[in-house]
Amino acid sequence: MPDIGEETEYADRLASNADQLKDAWEATLEEMRAIAAELEAEGWDVTAVSAVNTAPTNPEAGESDRFGLVHVVADNRAEDFRGAFERGTGASPESEDGEVTELGGFERYEVFRTEAGGSAFQVTVLYADEPRVAIVLAGGYELAFAQGMIRTAIERDEMYTHVQTLDKTHLGSFRHEDWELFFPEARQRFGIGEDDEE
Repeated sequence: MPDIGEETEYADRLASNADQLKDAWEATLEEMRAIAAELEAEGWDVTAVSAVNTAPTNPEAGESDRFGLVHVVADNRAEDFRGAFERGTGASPESEDGEVTELGGFERYEVFRTEAGGSAFQVTVLYADEPRVAIVLAGGYELAFAQGMIRTAIERDEMYTHVQTLDKTHLGSFRHEDWELFFPEARQRFGIGEDDEE
């Protein structure tokens, strides 16, 4: 029978980690709002959205070859996001036959990232320089579930951000050539060098 003291210590660790994760998420949301306000002051058309869930996906675990971070946004923010996506790309995220398309238009991006309690918290800023549309997207995910995605990004030398609603309605996808902005120190963590990718 476990010692009551051990159970209490475990519960305290869980509570402590929960507080750490909550604080990190609050800080991420504050950063998202601050970045959005700064861009608006500079004349950008800004849409800031926080994901209700962010899932790292990789081809081996999913039903398709799609990989990257899948940000699930609340239904009441979906139209705002879709509108910003369409203004930035000049097109809908779906073609006429209903197939998902990954469009240009948001070629420039920045990633502001931190880690806490075994999770990554980040703000991804996507820029469409013409007509100066910016999407500021906040999300967080557990690093333990991201290894397959990170390895795929390293192997393919690219990264993707996908946005959808809870019912899996696709709202937009973005390709990123510089995956290392999303996963700094990934090579060291996985012991992967430049030669290992060939």
